[in-house]
Amino acid sequence: MTKAIDFLNSHQSATPSHWRQDAEWRRDNEFWLRYARVITLKVHRAMDEQSVTQAQLAERMSCTQQYVSNLLKGSSNMTLETIGRLEKALNIDILGSILPSVAGYHTPEHPVSLVAEPGPYNTNKPD
Repeated sequence: MTKAIDFLNSHQSATPSHWRQDAEWRRDNEFWLRYARVITLKVHRAMDEQSVTQAQLAERMSCTQQYVSNLLKGSSNMTLETIGRLEKALNIDILGSILPSVAGYHTPEHPVSLVAEPGPYNTNKPD
């Protein structure tokens, strides 16, 4: 057993892991993170379809490629301004197309609701 412990100690990272804090942050921010992931996927899809690189998107948005890279990781709390700039740069509709699916309402008969889970106070529940 000492050999295994010695091996593990010799391969231990010098910097501590923050996995617990990262997991707690993801859990605490899950409500808006799911929107960010859907937006990011939509932007990636548009970029692939249009053969647009991060550098080209950054130029269209008048920002840096590093900023675009951070946005495309899927964990940025994007402002409406940023989403609008992405829409304009790629000539796509992000919010109008994703809010119904993220909120769980897929038909025109059911208005969009930002309630995470249908509950007793949400009268816009799907059938």
